[in-house]
Amino acid sequence: MSGTVVGLAAACTLFPAAHYHGGLLTQPAAAALALRNVPAAELRSVHEYSEGHLVVYRDWVGRVAHVYDDVAVQLSNNAVVVVEDPAELAHDDVTLDRLSVGDTVRTKKGNLRRGRWRYGAFDPHVRPEGVVVETRPVEMDVQWLARSISASNTSLSAQEPPATLGPDDFESPAFCKYDASGSAAHTLPLEAHGPQRIYHVTDLAVGDRVRFKDIAAAAAKYDGTHTLPSGDPQGRVTRIPRTESLGYDLNVYLVTQTHTHVTVQWQDLTVTEHPSTSLVPDPNVEDDDEVWPGEVVFSKDGREAKNAEETWTTKPEKVGIVQAVKSRDRIAQVRWFTNPSLEIFGPDILRPFSTGVLNDDIEHVSLYDIYSFPALTRRRNDFVLLHPGSIEGLQAPLNVTGPDWFGEVIDLGLDGKLTVRLGAAKPVVDVKVPYEGVTLAYSSDMDDDFLDMGMDGQSLDDSEYDNESDFDSASFNEMWIEYEGMDGEHPVGDDEEWSTENEDDGDDDMSIPDLIDPHQVDTSKTTPETKSPVGKQEQNDESSHREMGATSPMVEDHPEMPTDTLLSFLILESPPPANHQYLHQSSASSSAFLRRIGKEHKILSTSLPPNIFVRTWESRLDLLRVLIIGPNDTPYEYAPFVVDFHLPQTYPQTPPEAFFHSWTNGNGPVNPNLYEDGKICLSLLGTWHTDERNESWSPAKSTLLQVLVSIMGLVLVKEPYYNEAGYDVHRSAPETKLNSALYTERAYFRARAFISHALTNDVAPFKQELEYLYRSHDEDAPRLLDKAIDAANEAVQRSTSETNMSERDGMRTMSLGAVVMLKRQIEKLQALKPATS
Repeated sequence: MSGTVVGLAAACTLFPAAHYHGGLLTQPAAAALALRNVPAAELRSVHEYSEGHLVVYRDWVGRVAHVYDDVAVQLSNNAVVVVEDPAELAHDDVTLDRLSVGDTVRTKKGNLRRGRWRYGAFDPHVRPEGVVVETRPVEMDVQWLARSISASNTSLSAQEPPATLGPDDFESPAFCKYDASGSAAHTLPLEAHGPQRIYHVTDLAVGDRVRFKDIAAAAAKYDGTHTLPSGDPQGRVTRIPRTESLGYDLNVYLVTQTHTHVTVQWQDLTVTEHPSTSLVPDPNVEDDDEVWPGEVVFSKDGREAKNAEETWTTKPEKVGIVQAVKSRDRIAQVRWFTNPSLEIFGPDILRPFSTGVLNDDIEHVSLYDIYSFPALTRRRNDFVLLHPGSIEGLQAPLNVTGPDWFGEVIDLGLDGKLTVRLGAAKPVVDVKVPYEGVTLAYSSDMDDDFLDMGMDGQSLDDSEYDNESDFDSASFNEMWIEYEGMDGEHPVGDDEEWSTENEDDGDDDMSIPDLIDPHQVDTSKTTPETKSPVGKQEQNDESSHREMGATSPMVEDHPEMPTDTLLSFLILESPPPANHQYLHQSSASSSAFLRRIGKEHKILSTSLPPNIFVRTWESRLDLLRVLIIGPNDTPYEYAPFVVDFHLPQTYPQTPPEAFFHSWTNGNGPVNPNLYEDGKICLSLLGTWHTDERNESWSPAKSTLLQVLVSIMGLVLVKEPYYNEAGYDVHRSAPETKLNSALYTERAYFRARAFISHALTNDVAPFKQELEYLYRSHDEDAPRLLDKAIDAANEAVQRSTSETNMSERDGMRTMSLGAVVMLKRQIEKLQALKPATS
């Protein structure tokens, strides 16, 4: 089960910055100076502006990319100078990218001499090193993200601000920082289902310099009666008066550890609290088959229409709000809107839309029957622009100053409304807005470079501190997480108790582009044994396949399908199919090229394993079409797979071109190596890198047969999940078993749809072969249609049996949501059975 972090409570271990120099603790009893379990809510960064902060300037929202500071250094003689070039200040910690108060630095004397002296004057006899006592921003680079929707195009404030701002800009009243940690003056009540959200977001991480928001209160709270540097065995806070530091505020602390407890709302609406270290990021967060409470979803039975620009738009029949999810069962509870007006094209909304009124009835649907849409999907901590007049229940203008058109999503309501915190306004307020009332301005997903998921909270000095830290709260905030203990859970519930959408093939999945060839294959010596759903296939005799030369290839008319065997390889006199992917590619005719083709044909005519059928054409020997029947004991068993090949003019110096005919109707891939756009990821084809385990194309050794056997034996496998890039190393990890089963069950019912497609469409030139393989009544016919139906019915029975306690594998036992899809496919396959006499 997956969940979202809806609240967090972070605490830090602090150390006085003045006593931490270059990673060395200056006091013998340095550990005693540490202050532990300080709530992050009491702290603020020593820097007012930092990289990653969101800011508002006039009618624009931006993200701080870089801040340039003036740096004041106090020397050993108590003189203070603002150095000429802060970039020339050196620090013992080479990983430090920005100086803070309390850092010890050194530089060249010229950098001091040419500086601005606050106290004292340049003395060449004083060593050019000291302690930073102040940093002040003097320039700021900002990446502007979005403009207020209500801004007038003719107004000066609507023009995009410059990319680099000076003090006149960021010190003006028109400039403000979004205060993520501020408490709202007007806090809306959360939904009845929701937890008491502890909405404290902090960007503090190990290594940061911080101040107490109220140093006087902190000194009192933590007993500030002791004075530094005498040391305090209890690590009490001591307030350093500015009268003792030339007027500079030196009450700065270094974050050495972070400790975070999170409140999690799970997909079934249960709420629990955990140490953040007990949870892991959910790798399926981007999977289109995963949804969460409060999310907008669409049914897959939407209407499609072509507009004047000849592009397709989608109008979903149903739009709804997820109420809860039974993740293991792959079942969602959804409330649908009444008469929603919505039209989708690609990743964008074509025109303004309306969701309408939400029905009271809750329907139970398969996760494979619904999908979310990126342009409408909002998550907690998304920053959004509010449309004019969109605030729910607003009878009068908001009594705030500053931007009231920009905020952060802090809650997803089951009523279809978002709770948005206007954190740049004063005072901060929470408002409710419908989904159509906001436009995304910024999300952490937009730029992974700004995420620091590598921070594990390790102590800066393990010799002095125990390694008790976990994720820093900024990285962990609102992370989607997954509970690890679900593998052994048995599905519950009766599949007859709920209904779902009626959708052709309906399911959806995200294709992952980085795929790997799992193993090396060498067919130069032997042909691997393949489990055959058809049965043992005999070699073609000389009457069927004559010896071929380079200039006299064997040619056959397409005969009536024999009842005793299937011809694995044929050269046809008929023209290639009009839908062959490479029909319009140019064809080579050199003698060397034809000799190589003749060699390939000879190998294919004598060495094809069972369940692979190859056809080429006398008029286009450079084109081939291949039919592969999925191997037994895989989610692809009994299913037909069709691949087009082209031998380019540079063949065999370059590998053949290959195109996979995907029949999933855009609902997701059937295999990680087989893309919906036709791409086949295989190192032999040059579409994936090779390593010591993988075999690349060799002009002297590689053959088409080797490619076909690789597809059969290494792509159409029992657990295709582990064909994903880098996943094979986790094959034995228990936490991956459930994810593998989910992938397998999707592949299984999608492959059943391939059978329906092949038997209801003219898959030239295999029409007679398919008819014989699947529907022939001949005594020796394999009757794959019957076998597919029987196997699917057995899977349904096992998956819904109350006495079945076996671990789910996604093919013999699967989730109730997958059962819905499989039953639908069984009905279609039953309708394709020939009438019996």
